[in-house]
This record gives sequence, C-alpha cells and structure tokens, in this order.
Amino acid sequence: MGELHRLPNIEDTEREASDWFARMNADEVAVEDRARFDAWLGAHPGNGKVYAEMSKTWQELVKSGPLVRAVYFGQVMNAASAPAATRGRWAVIAAAASIAVIALGFGWHLYQQNEETRFQTAIGEQAAVALPDGSSFDLNTDSRIQVDYSQRQRVIRLERGEAFFKVAHDTQRPFWVHAGNSWVRAVGTAFNVYIRPTGVEVTVSEGTVKVVNAAPYESPPSEAALGGAVAAVTAGEQADVRGRAEVIHELNSAQLNHLLSWRKSSLYFQDQPLGDVINELMRYTTLKIELDDEALRELPVGGTFQTSPEGVEALLALLHDGFGTTIRRDGKGHVYIEGPAK
Repeated sequence: MGELHRLPNIEDTEREASDWFARMNADEVAVEDRARFDAWLGAHPGNGKVYAEMSKTWQELVKSGPLVRAVYFGQVMNAASAPAATRGRWAVIAAAASIAVIALGFGWHLYQQNEETRFQTAIGEQAAVALPDGSSFDLNTDSRIQVDYSQRQRVIRLERGEAFFKVAHDTQRPFWVHAGNSWVRAVGTAFNVYIRPTGVEVTVSEGTVKVVNAAPYESPPSEAALGGAVAAVTAGEQADVRGRAEVIHELNSAQLNHLLSWRKSSLYFQDQPLGDVINELMRYTTLKIELDDEALRELPVGGTFQTSPEGVEALLALLHDGFGTTIRRDGKGHVYIEGPAK
C-alpha cells in the first residue's frame, strides 16, 4: 500500500495564496521570498491553481475600472464587518487583492492594511467611490483617504488633498472625517474637505456639519467630550480652519458651484491673482511653474480650465497670447513665466 498524504485544507491554501499574492506584488521582492514562493507552488498542484485564480480575479478588477473596484471595495468592507462564519471565498480573494499595494495602469490605488482601506489618486486624476452604507465620496487629484467602517461608526481620514462626501443618513453611526487638525462630523449631508498648506477648508452644500479641533482626540470625540468647542457649518457656508481658529464665510450659489466645479473636471476663476491660479492648477500637473516678479503674481486672471495637464497648458497659452508673457521651459519639468505684466 502506498504512503498516505493528507490533502491540504482549501481555506488554508487560499490564505497562503493571498499572502503570497501580496508579497509577490510588492514594489520589491526579496530573492529569498521568490525561492520560497517557488517552493510553495511546487509543494502541491492545488497551490498554483488557487494562486492563478486569484491573479485572474485581480486582473479582471484592474480591467474593469474604478466603478467595479468601488463595488469590490463595498464587498471587502461588508465582509470585514460580517460574522466570520458568513464570509465566503470572495472575501479571501478580495483581501489578497487589497493587501497588495498595486499601482494600477492609470495610477489609481486601492489597498488594505489592518482592516482599514485606503484610496489614492495620482496627480491629475480623480476617482468616485461608493461606500457600502450608501454614502460616497469623490477624490480629487493627488489625494489619499483611509476608510475605517465598523458596526458602530464610520470614520474617514483624509490624509492629503481634497474630497467631496455625500453621507447616507444614519443617526446610529455618525460619519466622521479627520483632516489636518480637525474632525468634521456629519449624519446625513454633503460637504467638501480640502487640506491646504495654510489649513483646512470645509464647504457644505447640503445639511449641517460640526467642526472640532482634533488635537486632543486621536479618535472621534464623544458628544459629551465636544462641549462647546464646536463650529456648526451649514449649507452655503465654508469654514476656514487654521489651527484652533475657525472663520465661517457665507457663499452664494455661484461661489458654491465654482468651489465644487472640480467634481466636473473644471476650475473657474474670476479676476483672481495669477499666483493663486497657478498654485491651484499645479495640483493637476507634474510641471513646476515659477513667476519672476511680484507684479506678475498679482495679475488678475479669469476663465475656466480643465483639471488636467491640458488645463495648465491652456493657461500658459493664455498668458503668452493674451498678456504677452514669455513662457520658458528648461526641459526638466520647470516652466518660468516672465513679464511683461500689463
């Protein structure tokens, strides 16, 4: 009688395959890991089959674009909050795909670390993501966000950039956004959060949000802990938060639409200083644009520009053809705008 061999448990094989999928898709793979991976593949025919199925699933997600990946994200988050016994094989495959930090063809990233899921856009890119509770967010250029959903709370951490949130109403699970030195609390509303070099801007288009200084709180503060240190920002208002100071501005409908126009891939300016216009448009290009004098920086500029490198080129063409400036490029990604400023 031949020697008996215990068949590997399929769940163990899937977990091992997901671990190897993450390791082999990392930015750097050690020679020792490659050798151990080859040994694992050769240990049993089923290992290679499960790994191949997992790789195929991920490739299908990559080809399908952001919309399918957003649906996939919802499945991951639902699986994470569901009882362990109800999690199916898809959750294992999804976890494997999300653990790996994989740069997609157009720079849009999705990865998971320690039960938290992050989204990231590259320069000049935007993404729309549907969350499992019916909420959603639009992520602007060069932005990164971390989503931490549980049965008790919905926590979003905007680590850089800008995002617009549309929040599904759920009084039992307040929706918190952490950005810079602020916590923003919503129940069911729509608002924009933009981390600027000088502070955080919170613009509300629907409902009301509460803004509180985040310094004492690593996690969302309780209602009791908030006390009176809260700024309420309602629809048609913008809070400019700098350190512990908040200034709330009222916006008319035109101003509100202009501030949120990036969601339609455009930016609108009306007689704004050229320096401010360039700083805003540089978020959508890898070019580094420099001005040679202060008078040129204060030149009033208006118009609508695409949120893309093409939009930046349109501005440069406007300055050259309409204002007689000289546009000089050094071939290394730097652009110099030189007078006259008339």
